[in-house]
Amino acid sequence: MHFLPKFPLHLNSITLLGLTLLLGLIGGEIAKRIRFLPQISGYIAVGFLIGSGGFNIVNQSVLANAHLFIDISLSLILFELGRHLDFSWLRHDLSILYMSFAESGMTFIFIFGVLYFLAGMHVLPSALAATIAIATSPAVVMMVAYDLSAEGPVTRRALILTSLNNLYALILFIILAPMAQPDVLLNYNLVTFIAYRLFGSIILGLAIFILIKFIAHLTGKHKGNQFVLFVGAVIFAIGFAHTIRCSSMLTLFFLGVAARNLDRQHTLMEINFGWLARLFFILLFVVTGVHLQLQELWEATWIVLLFIFVRIVTKISSIWLFSKSSRLTKRQSLALSFTLLPMAGVAIGMSNILIDFNPNFDYRLLLIITAAVVILNIIGPIATQIAFIMTGESLLQQNSERS
Repeated sequence: MHFLPKFPLHLNSITLLGLTLLLGLIGGEIAKRIRFLPQISGYIAVGFLIGSGGFNIVNQSVLANAHLFIDISLSLILFELGRHLDFSWLRHDLSILYMSFAESGMTFIFIFGVLYFLAGMHVLPSALAATIAIATSPAVVMMVAYDLSAEGPVTRRALILTSLNNLYALILFIILAPMAQPDVLLNYNLVTFIAYRLFGSIILGLAIFILIKFIAHLTGKHKGNQFVLFVGAVIFAIGFAHTIRCSSMLTLFFLGVAARNLDRQHTLMEINFGWLARLFFILLFVVTGVHLQLQELWEATWIVLLFIFVRIVTKISSIWLFSKSSRLTKRQSLALSFTLLPMAGVAIGMSNILIDFNPNFDYRLLLIITAAVVILNIIGPIATQIAFIMTGESLLQQNSERS
């Protein structure tokens, strides 16, 4: 009988998952010490190095085990994003609503036009790519803002615009994605299914809000209890939404919206997920890096670069269009435009859902989205960090200047 381990060691997937987190943490700290790089860039770089594009340490079993954590991560992000959508603030500043319609609408129209008329893609893949392009990465914006302790008019508008463009993207995606199924016909059954997914997800989010509000009334306003309550609600919402074939992302978003705007008695507390959220965020960005395949950039270089160029121009121009009505300076307008450039987690989540509907759907769509995420994962976090610093809304920068 052999009780001692045999060499060379074959690490199991749980060990590799833990190693992935540790290496991601180290990568983030290295990036933090480089003044112009945000920590997110370090997480992504480590993911790329341990993935198939680098040393190929992470295998498919690790990614399979990480899938649940990725779902929780995206759900936490969208729940937090929903809590940033303050209806009372929107009523007092309608210009930001017009700004959101402009930047989301122009992004969709121009990206669709480029892919349909110039790249020769079919209507549905072009519309789906344009839909995914609308959404700014909430994880990047929130995490960079958190790392810099950013507060101010640009930070608030960035979070609200990100909330709104993700809402538009989620609704459009829920409508369009089922049409990607093989041999599907636009008939009564398909329309019923789409309506069920859309309104069922919203209703489920509101129902879970009522449930947690009732539980919170019983357990009282204790941070420990409400922390468990929110985490349990998020995990329950993910599982139950999948069970009844609703969208977990839209469900969690509306749960956050309800928690922010419908809790008039303030039964629910403002819980900071803090270290738990950071754990999932690190894993999300490291796994994003694992999926990066730089050789994909060479297969459709001009389409990808045009996609990114059009997305950047439409985001920037739409912000400038309504900057005066929103009482923003030129510096603030430019900074706000920069915060809308990142494109990562939700785009990957939507791409995965699309693959679930049809694994053989238009290859070029997934190629363009993946390649765009590769590039925008590099420049997006850096642009967002520059945006918060150039407006002086980073409390960390203010404190360092005082000292």
